[in-house]
Amino acid sequence: TSGVGVRRKSDRLYVARMEGFGDVEVWFLRPVDIARKVRSGVIDLGFTGFDLLEEYAGSRDIPGSDIVTIHENLGIGECRLGLGVPMSWDSIRTLSDLAAKLHTSPTPLRIASKFPSATDAFMRTHGIANYTIISMDGALEASTQMGTADCIVDLVASGVTLRENLLKEIDGGTILESSLQLVANRKALAGSTRLKAVAREILERIEAHQAAAGQFNIIANIRGATVGGVARKLGSTTDLRGMDGPTITTVVPHSTNEDGMYAIGLVVRKERLYSAVQQLREIGGSGVCVLPVTYVFDPESARWNAVVKRLEGEAGGGEGE
Repeated sequence: TSGVGVRRKSDRLYVARMEGFGDVEVWFLRPVDIARKVRSGVIDLGFTGFDLLEEYAGSRDIPGSDIVTIHENLGIGECRLGLGVPMSWDSIRTLSDLAAKLHTSPTPLRIASKFPSATDAFMRTHGIANYTIISMDGALEASTQMGTADCIVDLVASGVTLRENLLKEIDGGTILESSLQLVANRKALAGSTRLKAVAREILERIEAHQAAAGQFNIIANIRGATVGGVARKLGSTTDLRGMDGPTITTVVPHSTNEDGMYAIGLVVRKERLYSAVQQLREIGGSGVCVLPVTYVFDPESARWNAVVKRLEGEAGGGEGE
């Protein structure tokens, strides 16, 4: 995600080191344990799913909460937490349909879930009271066919597992959208200059690495009378304008009799790469080299600025080492 290497002496060890972060320990833990330990302050920073943070870490990003979000969506593990009801319930297509059914039902709806807190909060928010939650650790889809539950609340990505177990999603039944997040213990982050520096660097590396995805740096030589003339050649094309414009520098010739050669550098997206190379050839480009882009750093990180603003807005947030 960040392009930073993590090394451990053995695959059996749970602790490792990050390259370039000499004093930072990396622990490999279950995602649910990461949520819990960041909240308690045992861990300063953690990567875990939004679904687990909601279930086990409580309210966040408000004054007094234990956790602050540093990056809200790393684009990994994207899924949703939602209701799955039997396909045989033909009349139940929406959450309103389910609520109406329960209003007249003499027995409570049995919901199997690994997320009892999120499930309970969702049902209460929508005014549904006639239900009971059965906590389960796995194989939730089997519970409806075994007769131990009427429906389930579970994580869904493609929905294939639901359908293969004769379950369906309903409109309005999505509790939350989830993906991997970077979070910190609020008290630890507010109280340590060093932790702020580590968190900021990790965040900015992640953002820059994401921004560089699918980008390539083209370096080539091109003849021209002046820098301006070369710039006009490049500007006349569709794909040779770069991110903020191409970089153009004079090439020092091997012989004093040679002149008028310039080196150009520009960044293009992967899908426009070959088109850009062809356009370079058409305007006299040669020696075309293509390199992957690892990082693209913005002038500043809006996410980090937002984190700092939240921390500074809270009373008693002193700093230490």
